Amino acid sequence: MNTSYAFYTIEDFIADDYFIQWVKYPTPDSDAFWADFLERFPTQRENVIGAKLGVEQLSIAAKHEIPTQETPAIWAHISDELEEPPRRIVQIVLNFWKPALAAASIVIALGLGWGWYKNAHKGRYDQLISVAKSPLQEVVNTTSTNLTVNMPDGSHAILKPESKLSYTKSFTGNIREVYLSGEAFFDVIKNPNKPFFVYANGLITKVLGTSFWVKAYEADKQVTVLVKTGRVSVFAQKNTQNPDPETNGLVLTPNQQVVFGKADERLTRKLIERPVILLSPQELKQFSFTNASVTDIFTALEKAYGVDIVIDEELMANCSLTTTLSNETLFEKLDIICEALEATYKVVDAQVIITSKGCN
Repeated sequence: MNTSYAFYTIEDFIADDYFIQWVKYPTPDSDAFWADFLERFPTQRENVIGAKLGVEQLSIAAKHEIPTQETPAIWAHISDELEEPPRRIVQIVLNFWKPALAAASIVIALGLGWGWYKNAHKGRYDQLISVAKSPLQEVVNTTSTNLTVNMPDGSHAILKPESKLSYTKSFTGNIREVYLSGEAFFDVIKNPNKPFFVYANGLITKVLGTSFWVKAYEADKQVTVLVKTGRVSVFAQKNTQNPDPETNGLVLTPNQQVVFGKADERLTRKLIERPVILLSPQELKQFSFTNASVTDIFTALEKAYGVDIVIDEELMANCSLTTTLSNETLFEKLDIICEALEATYKVVDAQVIITSKGCN
């Protein structure tokens, strides 16, 4: 296998002879090659999808016979509608595809190419499932209530109304892949040898076994992932020369969420609105404090909610309180503690930062 494909951008693929040959004239061998490639490098799926669509559009343009005298008018219309085509796409069409295109058809190719290029990076649900290497089972929730979807490995998803989910009928190979448009809660069976990927409108969520929410409606400007149990890796499914874009992502733990902006592909980690206690009622009984050091109290809160709390231990060495971890929410507890200490707090990157002048 040509390992350099792992570094290819969309533009590189649409100028590659072997890739073009596969798109236009697929064979069992070439289908097997690209299926194996996508299994080894699943983060390149969006680039392959976009490039495949681009080659198909350019091939269509090559078949157009446009009278030469109409070319200026066509180009003027394309320019008005599409703004300025990206330089790389123009170069590829003019330099690489020109032998296959009639002179007047180049304008059509540029128009199709630019329209395709703007949409190819979005990682949309329909684009993703159109090139899936294995037959997919699609579930669409057209009801007004949640719908439970049982998957081949025993994992399940609770699909919200007006949402759809596609997955392979049998999770063969080294990975488990599902595609989501809308909102769902996933409870994934643990399998360290076969990671579970959720593709959702430009964001990839990778887990080994955990439970989490994904909210990814196509009309929304953001995609959100909230973690209930376990650890989740999230990263942008974008055009990149990094063969492992997961290294540019974030790892989330319980009570954390990430908000992914589709426009700027920015990942922002936060605490969920109402963090839940991760300990059992029996364990919570141990967290009752009488004239205890606030350092010990904050450590207990960290353990109870799985949240990092940053304090100046030296400055707060003389601070003590009497309290219990009762029914208040995390933020209500922090409000009570900080009011007693004349301190303040803020949440930064899913961490709670305590600011205090200390205690006498």
